[in-house]
Amino acid sequence: MTGTAVAAYRAFLRLYPREFRDEYGVDMALLFAHQLRDEPPGRVWARSLVDLARTIPTRHLEAHMKHAPGPGLPLTVTALSVTAVAVAIIGGTDRGVLVVALPVAVLSTLFAVSLWHDTRPVAVPHDTTARWWKYLAGGAGLLIALIVTTTATGELPEGLWLPTMAAFLLAIVLTVIGVVLALAHVAAGRQRNAPG
Repeated sequence: MTGTAVAAYRAFLRLYPREFRDEYGVDMALLFAHQLRDEPPGRVWARSLVDLARTIPTRHLEAHMKHAPGPGLPLTVTALSVTAVAVAIIGGTDRGVLVVALPVAVLSTLFAVSLWHDTRPVAVPHDTTARWWKYLAGGAGLLIALIVTTTATGELPEGLWLPTMAAFLLAIVLTVIGVVLALAHVAAGRQRNAPG
């Protein structure tokens, strides 16, 4: 009976991340077997199942947190932050815009600062930032197209308001991503050229 219970417990241990399982799995199975020998099986299983339910998700989260995010995530969150600030400034007198844009700006700024701190030193690959001009040109081109279209047509028809606003926000996001990538490109170039 103890051998079957330990085999079942080992099957549960397979739910842990491999690195954790390789380091602690044998000891955990051995401890479980000793507890089965010294205590009633129901109590050991109850305690072990509660422990597994608490620690398996935690260990998976820790395993994912060990890996630093790539340069794309901090850049994207920074672009979101700058876009939210721009939307708050543009829609300044509209309370609905402020109620949404300001919290997004504050939270994304805090998150961006945290991500940039976690990815220090800035190690953005050259080829990632070398395409900054494509984002900037795409955003600027979309903005120009929207300005020309809305100027030529006058007022927007009722059904085109939402797509036009979505295109406007996309243009701002692309422009901000282009600017952030350009700054990262310059910083990466200086870091490579610095005497070391």
